[in-house]
Amino acid sequence: MTNQPIDKGVTWALPQFHNLRFMRARYVQHSFKPHAHDYYVLGFLEAGLQTFDYGHKQLMTEPGKLILINPEELHTGEAAIADGFVYRALYPTRGLMESITREFTNGNTGLPVFNGGITHDPQLHQWIKQIHRISEDTDSTLKIEDLMTQFLVELVRRYGTQRYQLHVYQTAHHAVATCRDYIEANYASNISLDDLSHLVHISPFHLARLFRKHVGMPPHKYLENVRVRHAEHLLSQDHSIADVAYLTGFSSQSHLTRTFKQIIGTTPGEYIKVSKIV
Repeated sequence: MTNQPIDKGVTWALPQFHNLRFMRARYVQHSFKPHAHDYYVLGFLEAGLQTFDYGHKQLMTEPGKLILINPEELHTGEAAIADGFVYRALYPTRGLMESITREFTNGNTGLPVFNGGITHDPQLHQWIKQIHRISEDTDSTLKIEDLMTQFLVELVRRYGTQRYQLHVYQTAHHAVATCRDYIEANYASNISLDDLSHLVHISPFHLARLFRKHVGMPPHKYLENVRVRHAEHLLSQDHSIADVAYLTGFSSQSHLTRTFKQIIGTTPGEYIKVSKIV
């Protein structure tokens, strides 16, 4: 008797994004009957094939495509092959998407509407895959907020049925300098994009965009660099790696080690050995 794949899934949420829910699942036998949600569905397949009815269309989903479904729109879903499909999705609430439309200048502050179904957009597909995986074990509030906000703004700009135009800020040196000073002074804290946004009274997405323009990297990368700089100093003073991770705001020793090597090119342990060579 052969082992048959079974339906299974897991969900989790990010409270800072209006309790944004994520799902990772494999479906083989389950067939979703016609239903609708009061939130958006943004999904993609990692493997297999799925078929679903959407409006008056029957669509086939394969890896590499992005599924877009608006609130209150009827749809179904089931495996199109015997091995089923591996599926990931996130479910933005109405409140979250209304906050995203405020990033635009044209006064469309209500809910965005998409021409739903399936779209082929390699850039957004890679983006949502990265966000989904980071969300399972995020090391930085600032990082996931920056990536998520950028993704949702670009999704609305590209695929919203209305024309959306972004704000243009000509000068923002003072706001960026204020954020840099705040990060330098609070690097050991779990800084959020919302913290920085309230500090300078610029929306999160636009602040992140301005920061990248003026500094050359997003806020979460700048924070990582500041933390690693301080970690170098503490390691040279014979602090343990575990203590350094705690004192510089990393979520764990492994998080410090991974980030330290990305920036310095060596692990904290190797760095300590070299610094002790006379």
